Amino acid sequence: MVDDMTDVELGSRSDLEALSRSGRGKVITLVVLLAVALGAAGWYFFLRKHGTGNPEDPAKVIFVGRTRGFSMVLDDVGFEAAEGTLEAWEQKAKEEVPDLEVTGVEAIMALADRFGYGYVIFEQPQEIDFSVLDIEEVPELPEHVRYAVLSAGDLAFPHVMTVNPKPSEVLSGSSVVVLQALFAQEKLAELLPDAESPSIESIQLRDRLRDAVDRLAQVPEAEKMAEKIVQGVRHQLEEEERAEPRPSLVGDALESGEPFPLANGQVLTVSRGFKVVTRDAVRADLDVDDRHRLWVGAPGAEPSSRKPCDALFSGEISVHESPRFHMAPDGAALLTQTLGQGMVLWTLGEGPGACPFVERGSVASPRPGLGEPVPAGHGQVAWAGIFGSQGVVHVVTAGSDDDAVTLGMIDGVELTSVAWLSERHLAAIGQGMGGSWLYLMDTQTPMTVLRLPATAFENAEGLQEVAAGKRGDQPVVVVTAGIMPRKAYRLVLPMGLEAMFASPPAAEASPEPPVDELGFGGGPDVSREERGLPAIVDLDSNRFEVTVLTHEGSARGPSVSADGRWAAVAMRGELYDPTDPDDSEIVVVSTDGGSPQVLTRNALKDHQPRLTPDGSHVVFQTRVEIPRTDWVVTSARVAKVGS
Repeated sequence: MVDDMTDVELGSRSDLEALSRSGRGKVITLVVLLAVALGAAGWYFFLRKHGTGNPEDPAKVIFVGRTRGFSMVLDDVGFEAAEGTLEAWEQKAKEEVPDLEVTGVEAIMALADRFGYGYVIFEQPQEIDFSVLDIEEVPELPEHVRYAVLSAGDLAFPHVMTVNPKPSEVLSGSSVVVLQALFAQEKLAELLPDAESPSIESIQLRDRLRDAVDRLAQVPEAEKMAEKIVQGVRHQLEEEERAEPRPSLVGDALESGEPFPLANGQVLTVSRGFKVVTRDAVRADLDVDDRHRLWVGAPGAEPSSRKPCDALFSGEISVHESPRFHMAPDGAALLTQTLGQGMVLWTLGEGPGACPFVERGSVASPRPGLGEPVPAGHGQVAWAGIFGSQGVVHVVTAGSDDDAVTLGMIDGVELTSVAWLSERHLAAIGQGMGGSWLYLMDTQTPMTVLRLPATAFENAEGLQEVAAGKRGDQPVVVVTAGIMPRKAYRLVLPMGLEAMFASPPAAEASPEPPVDELGFGGGPDVSREERGLPAIVDLDSNRFEVTVLTHEGSARGPSVSADGRWAAVAMRGELYDPTDPDDSEIVVVSTDGGSPQVLTRNALKDHQPRLTPDGSHVVFQTRVEIPRTDWVVTSARVAKVGS
């Protein structure tokens, strides 16, 4: 047994020796491999830069800038944020990081590294020198870049810089711009819905930053919503228009404007652009331009062909000037009113360009109680209204403080609508307790006023508005009269205006009415002449020819082409819109009479028609409700008049 054991032991000892020799070889190999591995790890650990202090958390950020409130904004969407100026953060770094030998952005990045902040956001990065940092790639910093984000600590070395893209014109608010810059970083980009195969760590981080991810998703949603709103506006103005041919926009769909025909055949448009914006991609709002822009172009031409009217305010003026614009009916003069310059009269010259306005001079402010001014190409401006207890027409010459004329001075009557019939003659509507009249006045014969009663217009209950053009040397007068229907009439004068004032076609004499109980005048036995007031001559209605231009509905805002051939009005009534009698459509009719031509048929309110001088087009305004907002804007449109 012993020998056997010895043989086993010997045999075993021999095997062990062989194994020992083999094992030593393997051990040596393992040791070498382990040494290599440890060497590589050591090289990686000791030679590669890495974060210090707390582990970097991608949801912890530092905001460096002068804008306040970003920490709260970022906290609300899941981040843990701290904010302060560059100087404040640099001082904080000196206090918190012992033996700190760097300054500026280096100090801030060291502070972020020490306390585990994953990213540092810099406001207005164009103003900061990043050259002292090791950045993988510094992107361009165009003007639209508001924020640059640098990765910190273990997320850096080299630092990765990302910036915000061009901000959305729809989704307003700077918080989404900051998020766009942040989520361009690799760790945060993995949280976006289109990221492939997110890790468990990314899924957990996404849960923390869910609100931030949802906020970013609002950008495409907002832009889609804005596009639908713009399409809705165009649909109302174009596709829902049933008139043939369809009217077209004078400007852009995202533009609120007022169009004016000019005497040279062009159209001047004063407009303000706007953009559809939103803060939540649910409720929309408008961002309206803070400048009025003045454009000029041919009627019916593409909006892109318009040019700035540089002769007026260099083509644009701030809304803070509270500008107002009053165009002569024939397009030969424009009265502008601004806070800085007051009232200035411009007349259309014959110089080069489509908008050759020439300044005629300042216009003195009228007395209180007067209505809208009506300028004329010969350099004067007229107002109608009431001063004290008398209805007056006030006429001022541009560039002259002394050359002012007050016409009418009619007791107990308020003068409203006024129109120039010639360079010296005017017509005005008067309303009083005793009825309604059309008054004719002459700046050269101020002591005579001619008066035509409302009964001349089919015994109308009252006169409303007056407009005028000219056919040859004779004025073409259009009056709206009555209540319902309120018709448009053409009035043909029995003779020239100068002849009428020289020898008025007077009605049979009637005693002048006594002074009323309110004390108008100097007493029942005192005539106007004795009181130094103009004499009022009642005209014989039978000497005037009246043509009915519209028969049904309510005519408002009359306009007459400069050549006197056409009249345009805004018409209301069931004939024009059975579903909404208060809706108004644009109608033109020959001043010689005939069937009216309806230029618009829609569910919108079209108003303020103005005819081009040759009567070929009508420009007008259309009120449009902007979907999903509380806004109503006025679009400038143009329609072609049939032959």
